[in-house]
Amino acid sequence: MSTSRNTSGVTRLATLTAAAVIPLLGAAAIETAVFPDAGFFMQSAQAQQGKGGNHDNLLNVGRGKGQGQMGGQGRGQMGGSAESDVFRDDDGGRPEGKGQGGADRGGKPDNAGGGGGPTSGKGGDYGDIVVILREDDGTPIRDINGNIQPCLVVGCTEDNPDSYTQLVEVEEGDYEMPEGVIPVEFGRLNVARSPESVTDHSLAELLSKLDGVSITAATLASMTDEAGRLLVINDDTISTIDSPLENFALYVALIEAAGSEPDADSYTLSITTSPMGDDPEETFSMTVSADVVMTLAASAFSAASDKYGDVTVDEMMNLTGFVDLDDELSMLVENESVGYVYDDNVRDTLYGDITVWVLTEDVDADGNTIYRPEEVNLLDTVVFNEVPTIDDDTNGIDAFTQQTDDAVQVLEFVHDFAIEPPATP
Repeated sequence: MSTSRNTSGVTRLATLTAAAVIPLLGAAAIETAVFPDAGFFMQSAQAQQGKGGNHDNLLNVGRGKGQGQMGGQGRGQMGGSAESDVFRDDDGGRPEGKGQGGADRGGKPDNAGGGGGPTSGKGGDYGDIVVILREDDGTPIRDINGNIQPCLVVGCTEDNPDSYTQLVEVEEGDYEMPEGVIPVEFGRLNVARSPESVTDHSLAELLSKLDGVSITAATLASMTDEAGRLLVINDDTISTIDSPLENFALYVALIEAAGSEPDADSYTLSITTSPMGDDPEETFSMTVSADVVMTLAASAFSAASDKYGDVTVDEMMNLTGFVDLDDELSMLVENESVGYVYDDNVRDTLYGDITVWVLTEDVDADGNTIYRPEEVNLLDTVVFNEVPTIDDDTNGIDAFTQQTDDAVQVLEFVHDFAIEPPATP
């Protein structure tokens, strides 16, 4: 497959460096905080919303109708390189940070022995987060005590009582995890624990490279690579948005936008920055058609995750929950007005016409092993996983997880086997 894309283009916004450190500040103070090495600070985010109103989030997500305003400047601390500090290339231990507990997170409920309450966000590390029994929209199926029900096998279902269990009551109202539960693996996607300021900056970085772009069903294929990652197309170069941080910021923005007004025809993602000195403010924006939002969101999530990992329903729901968008995701994958579907036909549409060049093993006339370039079809060549189904239909969190994991497998194949096409004589 051809991967002859120049990725050395310089972005319009500087990346964070080790010197860029923002202390924890209040909402008022953060408005004047400067990112020393980034060369700008985010002052405001004007949104095109359906109903307007305020929103305490810097992500400026257009809703396709009307006008509104999003205030707030993010919060938290940025130190070191955003990419190197937030991400790890290995599958190391689970990160610590926000979003540990939570009613829908698969963590421990109130008084569950160190895991924090449903809304406390406190407790131990991510080891407390386990695979649980879920509805088709991703929400937990609770027992008569209101507790989550941990799975004992991957793909547990209500129809198979032996596949899941209940929490152990050690004292009245005090529960602990039983033996045999399955911890949720997050890999390098501990980006979800990063401060909002990091996600906001990453969104600004991405939008600065795609300012003015409009993505529709007709243009999606030409504006994305084989795995669905966005392309930056200039006069003489084509580069890929391969930053995990930028892709996760895109995923967050898309789910927030579509979840806020699922009936909109399109969504405008935009952000305004204020450079240091006398330079004028700059606003960057991108418009995404509603009928490609979920496809682009799945590809963005996959690009932020481990290339060699498998995306699971519980990973998807927990990570989306860490940024407080799990309710929106549950609605989007099940809402009839959204009309989300992912099945073999959609997979065929996404990958059936894409061919790539790889080296295949052969034997020459003398019996020597040689490798020949060969053009192969992605759909026929990539080995796709099968995500366990919750309901036997074509929507729901299991279908969205399948779409996301398919993009991961394509990305892995491209990364490992793609070569430049042979020169034409």
